[in-house]
Order: sequence, then structure tokens, then C-alpha cells
Amino acid sequence: MTREVHVIGAGLAGSEAAWQAAEAGACVILHEMRPHRMTQAHRTGLCAELVCSNSFRSDDWETNAVGLLHEEMRRAGSLIMRCADAHQVPAGGALAVDR
Repeated sequence: MTREVHVIGAGLAGSEAAWQAAEAGACVILHEMRPHRMTQAHRTGLCAELVCSNSFRSDDWETNAVGLLHEEMRRAGSLIMRCADAHQVPAGGALAVDR
């Protein structure tokens, strides 16, 4: 029996949750207001749009909680982190991407 999973919002977290659930075999229904209703922060109607900043903050997993979360997400097979790593730009110790 295939499970049906409803995910509310296609931001970074919702997109990741929907992708992970689909990878696990769930039937995913993703509910997103855009492109029908836009906000001032968003520029597109696409899923997982990075808004406000291109920085994911520190990527130092040994001494920083945010960096540790990045590493845990990578080890869990995160689609968002794979995309961030593929589009990374120099930013010192931070994980920043080319939007």
C-alpha cells in the first residue's frame, strides 16, 4: 500500500521533505501558493527558491551547529545540500551559492 503524504509549502524544507518522501516510495501531494499568489520576497514561482540571502551560514561541521546540520543533511542524501554544493561560491567558511 502506497502512503499519501501532503506537504504544505515548497520552500527549502517543504521541497526537501517532499523529495525525501517520494524517494521513500510515498505518493506526495505538494501544496504551494505560488505562482498563483506571489510574495515580495520571491522572484519566481518555482519550488525551493532561495530568498533574502545566498548564504546557508557556516559550513564548519566540527565547531558550528549550522555546519553540523549541513553535514547531517548531506549524509542523509539531501537534495537541497547536493544542489547547494554544486552551486557553491567562495564565501570564507560559509556555504554560499550562486542564485
